[in-house]
Amino acid sequence: MGSTVTRRTNEESGDSSGRRLRYSPGAAARLRRLALGALLLTTLTLPPVAARASLTTVGQFTVIGTHLLDRDAVIAATNIPMGASLLGVDLREAEEAVAALPLVASVRVSAGLPDGIQIRVREKSLLIRWQIGNQVYAVTESGELLGEVGSLHLAPSAAAALETSPLLIDDRTPSPLIAAGQLTPTELDVATRLASLTPEDVGTAATALKLRLLSDFGFVVEATGPSIAWNAVFGIYSATIRPTDMIPGQVRLLRSLLANRETRIGWVILADDQAGTYTAKGVRPLPPTESPSPSPNISPDPSDPSSSPSEPAVSP
Repeated sequence: MGSTVTRRTNEESGDSSGRRLRYSPGAAARLRRLALGALLLTTLTLPPVAARASLTTVGQFTVIGTHLLDRDAVIAATNIPMGASLLGVDLREAEEAVAALPLVASVRVSAGLPDGIQIRVREKSLLIRWQIGNQVYAVTESGELLGEVGSLHLAPSAAAALETSPLLIDDRTPSPLIAAGQLTPTELDVATRLASLTPEDVGTAATALKLRLLSDFGFVVEATGPSIAWNAVFGIYSATIRPTDMIPGQVRLLRSLLANRETRIGWVILADDQAGTYTAKGVRPLPPTESPSPSPNISPDPSDPSSSPSEPAVSP
């Protein structure tokens, strides 16, 4: 009896000091699944705890879809510091911050293991520049007036390209566009057509063309060069009274009026695509609203360089 008791005592002692319990394969698999489930549940329900434990940190940023925006400016806008806890990042807040950039049409910010933040951006497209006073703004293809060019966080290559894009100088005082923030479809159509004109398009020896928008004359193309200083009044357009589809004809008419006489011309008034007249160099016509008796439109013979067309009422 004594020996039997002693043997059992030794076995119990051995189990507690050096031998581990053994489970069947099925039981071990169930335990592993339970452990994994508990870990996932803890990660999903207690992200602050995981963040404080620094289970993983932000180690890299990936920016997708940017062609105009500076990549570093996009990353900075998220306000997510390198080394921050990946599970503690507020992705919604980061998206809202990036979406506030003027050039961003939409954005999605997501986190990916083990240490990445992905920023997927869809940008707005820029069409022309719009100058009001000393400030130059960018206008999108939908006619939206964005912020001043220097505040758009452009990549260096995009900023250089924008400098060569068509420019309209808005001389209206004050310009209603500041309050509206949006061009009408007609304004956008006219501006893009006329701002893209080149000296070759109108057959001029001028070295530069500028497009201006005046309160009294509407859209005006200004030419400068050696012995050349003329202004072509294209006017104000509307969908019903003066549609924009007359512009190509107005350009052809301007070309014919300038032929062989542009050094003697001051202002060209293009009533439409069929009729126009001009003043002598240095003579500015009265704005249409100030003219006491509008003169009929006269189309001089462009083949006769000596022709002296009747001029509208003028003021020096």
